[in-house]
Amino acid sequence: MRIYLLFQMAMMIAFALDSQEVTFLKQQLSLTDKLYGVIVSIAGVGSIAGAITATATTKKFSLQAYLAVGMLLTTIGYTMFYGSFSFLTAATSFLILGFFMSFANAGYQTFYQNNVPADMMGRFGSLAGMFQSIVQIVCTFLLGIASETFDLQSVSLLFSYISVVLSVVLLLNVFKKSKQAYYAESKTEERHLQEGC
Repeated sequence: MRIYLLFQMAMMIAFALDSQEVTFLKQQLSLTDKLYGVIVSIAGVGSIAGAITATATTKKFSLQAYLAVGMLLTTIGYTMFYGSFSFLTAATSFLILGFFMSFANAGYQTFYQNNVPADMMGRFGSLAGMFQSIVQIVCTFLLGIASETFDLQSVSLLFSYISVVLSVVLLLNVFKKSKQAYYAESKTEERHLQEGC
């Protein structure tokens, strides 16, 4: 539950930040709708490249790396975006966050499937979906109110820093040696980890 909550909190803050990206690009960077479309397309390219790379490197990186490092680099991508000062830096940050979000999502889905019993997946998924919706509504509302009161870039950076901090806490929890069995690729490996082999 701790891993689930940390991951979802960081992701929901990131999704709330998505609601401000058009305003940020137009107000702070003075970009046109056409350039916004280009940046979104670049994020899509990053996501496709990330998915291909994640698939090709499943034997080279651990589930922990996919889940925790992927999430950390995704939130860093958001922070870079809201710290952008030009089209080029905004596009680069979108490429980065699109690329690493593929790793984070693959890691999360694998972790979820490995650790939530099949007979509980439906109920847990429904409860999780409700929790995600509530958190995203609250985060989006708070971000919107704060950006109306204060500078949009400063508020967005603050929220992105919070998501980075949550990602760091997630990373520290994921790589705890005492919890390695939760990330085993097979039942045999899990048994060896639990027995201390």
